Amino acid sequence: MHPSVAHVPRNGGTTTNSQWASYPQPTFVPPLHIAREQARRSLDTANALDLDTATVGEVYGSHGALQESLRQVLAALDAEDGRHA
Repeated sequence: MHPSVAHVPRNGGTTTNSQWASYPQPTFVPPLHIAREQARRSLDTANALDLDTATVGEVYGSHGALQESLRQVLAALDAEDGRHA
C-alpha cells in the first residue's frame, strides 16, 4: 500500500518552494471510521506531549501527524458526501 504522505525525491537539498508546489498532493482516502480513530489517536498523543521536556523533533512530528489526520478525516467526509476535493 502506498503511503498518503507525498515524498519528495532528494536532489542534494536544493529544492525550491516552487518545486515543492509542483509535486502531486496526497491522494489516499481511508474510510471515515478509520480516519476518525487515527485522528483521535494523534490528538491524544499530541495532548500527552510534555512541551517542557519534548524535543523539537517530537513537537514537529506531532504537528505533522495532526495535519495528516485532519486531511484524511476531511477527505473521508468529502468522499462520503460525494464531493471531490
